[in-house]
Amino acid sequence: MIISKVVVGFVTQRFDTETRRFIDQEFHASDDVTWENEQGETLDYVHDGELIYGKGGVDEPYLNLEMIQPAQHDFKIGDSVLATPDGDDNWHEFQGTVNLFRDNGNLITVKDQNDDCFDCRPGQLKHL
Repeated sequence: MIISKVVVGFVTQRFDTETRRFIDQEFHASDDVTWENEQGETLDYVHDGELIYGKGGVDEPYLNLEMIQPAQHDFKIGDSVLATPDGDDNWHEFQGTVNLFRDNGNLITVKDQNDDCFDCRPGQLKHL
């Protein structure tokens, strides 16, 4: 059976008015927690406690509340860029097109004129 842990809380999102971008966000969880079945009905700890804690269990399952932070750059898919390698990279400076974002925007795949793809960090790219 699949059950859901519902945590009451709120989110704070910080916005930079100069760049017109959100820069980060935080989730503030409270201790107000309920468990629900797949039909959205609240589980009763007395009757359904074994579903939550396991047979003879004493610890409530815990999963860290992680939020994905907004990317800290303004590149978009299709942007024309100049990619410049760092000292550890085994490629040369090239012009290309932003093709894909990975790792929440911390890696940007850029396709060159030969359709070869290279993973770059935002600091290695400049808009053309």
